[in-house]
Amino acid sequence: MAEKHGMMRSASAMSVTTMLSRILGYFRDNLQATILGAANVSDAFIIAFRIPNLLRRLVGEGALTSAFVPTFSRYLKQGDQEKLWRFANRMFFTLLLILIFITSLGIIFSPQLVKVLAYGFRVAPDKWNLTIQLNRLMFPYIFFISLAALASGILNSLDSFALPAFTPVLLNLAIIAAALLFSQYFSSPAFAFAWGVLVGGLLQFAVQVPSLIRRGMTFRPEVSFTDPGIRQVGRLMLPRIFGAGITQINLIVDSQFASSLAAGSVSHLYYAGRVTELTLGIFAISLSTVVLPTLSRLVAEGKGEEVRQTLRTALQLIFFICVPAAVGLIVLRVPIVSILFERGKFDAEATRFTASVLGYYSLGLLPFAGVNILAAAFYAHQDTRTPVKVGAFTFFIHLALNFWLRGPLLAGGIALSTSISAILDMALLFYLFSRRRGSLWDPHLARSLWVTSAASVVMAAISALMGRLPLLETSHSILIRASGLTLAIAVSAGAFLLVAWLLDSREVAEVLALLPGRSRRAP
Repeated sequence: MAEKHGMMRSASAMSVTTMLSRILGYFRDNLQATILGAANVSDAFIIAFRIPNLLRRLVGEGALTSAFVPTFSRYLKQGDQEKLWRFANRMFFTLLLILIFITSLGIIFSPQLVKVLAYGFRVAPDKWNLTIQLNRLMFPYIFFISLAALASGILNSLDSFALPAFTPVLLNLAIIAAALLFSQYFSSPAFAFAWGVLVGGLLQFAVQVPSLIRRGMTFRPEVSFTDPGIRQVGRLMLPRIFGAGITQINLIVDSQFASSLAAGSVSHLYYAGRVTELTLGIFAISLSTVVLPTLSRLVAEGKGEEVRQTLRTALQLIFFICVPAAVGLIVLRVPIVSILFERGKFDAEATRFTASVLGYYSLGLLPFAGVNILAAAFYAHQDTRTPVKVGAFTFFIHLALNFWLRGPLLAGGIALSTSISAILDMALLFYLFSRRRGSLWDPHLARSLWVTSAASVVMAAISALMGRLPLLETSHSILIRASGLTLAIAVSAGAFLLVAWLLDSREVAEVLALLPGRSRRAP
């Protein structure tokens, strides 16, 4: 019970900071939509930034964190501080050396990387050349953000979540400042955004250094490829890199398909994906970040039933958050996209296409979050192979669906393919974990899913009615329309919570217990 409430409180605290980051991320995307639009320049920047982001997920946040945190947790359990921080120092400088090598190769072979992600850009030489230039400028981002990911993994293992969760705020602030202050001084405003990315990556790492030093990190240079802890991280990372590689190949495939469609298709996918990420980031991503070190500690202590119960709680909360969020995004997708982005070079046609893509992405909101939670359970058991095998299988499903759906649905077909493969991924991980580690399904989980589903059906009807508000008509000012959308979302969410409360939802009680002044009365 203590682990459960501690996990929820940490996730809730992270959510506040993450929400700030997502709000700033919206302003960043809004500036990008206004200044770059949803055509050639925007497509070039998105692809150029996607390349170091892909490698970041391969080498940095995804593979590294899932391999490092369980290993670091074992050192923590041993209680030898000198051994703990020597391992952390060696890990840092060994990673730094690897990142220098990767960054140098990325800058040199930028044209080849762009060809892999967006071969269709070659028909437009200006767009092709701009993408390569932007990619070379932003590539060192992987160096800084991967070191920042390692720092975050250390702090998260020490139950420090707020500062790592705050670091994306600095990235968004750097990009916003660069876009507002310097975009007019470059031959293309996309270069200002690129410089903001680079500075933001540096800040994300630098801000965590003082906290690491206070906790015992010495940053004494020492590289070792033979240290047992580093070798263990390497062994766990290899299958995880392959698994992350499958995920990134999915993105590459999506980019290739989108680059062969009408101009702006890459941007429609990007902006719709950003709205989905905004929704996920408020609580779901925070919970998945907290659950890995929590599960790792429980596994290290041999508490199998507590592992399963913690995982059930996380899944119930994810379902409680993501299902109504998906319903709201699907029903109100057009006014959401219009109010968030429709200004400057982002016109009504871009809104229509992006809203269509958003509807299909929203179907995957729950499985996107569920896969992160379930994969963390495998990583906590130092099993990085199973999620890879499942990911490899669903990749081929995703590829086949892209071929089948992009014709009739265009960019929306690519988004729908992503959601369907995520649903399959989540279902397989749930089944395999239950078969190997003990069943996750129990009457409490079943009832929680039923109650949340029933409340979401009522919410869908209310959202459809609220979507017809005269305040949402495009003839009104952006302020009036934003007020109307806020009202529609508030009423819809209120209806969901009311129905869930009437049906005696445990998740409503858990959320209320986190409010100030109620923690002492929580069950």
